[in-house]
Amino acid sequence: MQTHCAYCGAAVPEEAYDDHLRQAHADELRAIDSRRLDPPRDRTKPRNLALYAGVGIVVAVFVLGYALVFLGADDGDSSAATQPDTTTQIHEHGQLSVQYDDTTVDFNQPQYIEADGCFHFHAYDDAAVWHTHCDGVTIEYALETLGMSVTAETFAVDGQEFDADAGDEVSVTVDGDPVDPQEYVLEGVESVDDASEGAGDTVEIVVHSGD
Repeated sequence: MQTHCAYCGAAVPEEAYDDHLRQAHADELRAIDSRRLDPPRDRTKPRNLALYAGVGIVVAVFVLGYALVFLGADDGDSSAATQPDTTTQIHEHGQLSVQYDDTTVDFNQPQYIEADGCFHFHAYDDAAVWHTHCDGVTIEYALETLGMSVTAETFAVDGQEFDADAGDEVSVTVDGDPVDPQEYVLEGVESVDDASEGAGDTVEIVVHSGD
């Protein structure tokens, strides 16, 4: 079936009429023809591009923020004898308990949550396990990120200092075996569930004041 072009009067097959208008009269189309010939997908393309661009910006900001907060953990303030390697990323888990005299530290407190990029606790798992994201995290470094200091003979927290030479008892063990916290590098497992059940290093620090 033929139809006559409203612009030039040419007889054009009906199925080819839209293409004729686009090719021959694109610059003179009336508003109604222009809207009819502009497919919905073309009109939404700029919106889609804007949406993708927005998502891309959000992702980029998140990645940058993660890098600044977590991967920038080694900021030169640490005094630990051995520093973790922030260029070698891992993700391992285990357990940690710290007790001094009658106090057992609750790591599910704001000051202990995500305080460092290489070693930290998370609130979403109630700080049940520790997380390491850098290779070479020692027990000394881990405790330092929590505002504490520890060696094989000393321990300090909240302004209190304990020293074996002064008659205090300082015990640092991993799975029941004594270790030097300045040298011992944490070894964990990938699964948080397995760590919650005892897999990975279980570190216990028990400190008692001397009589």
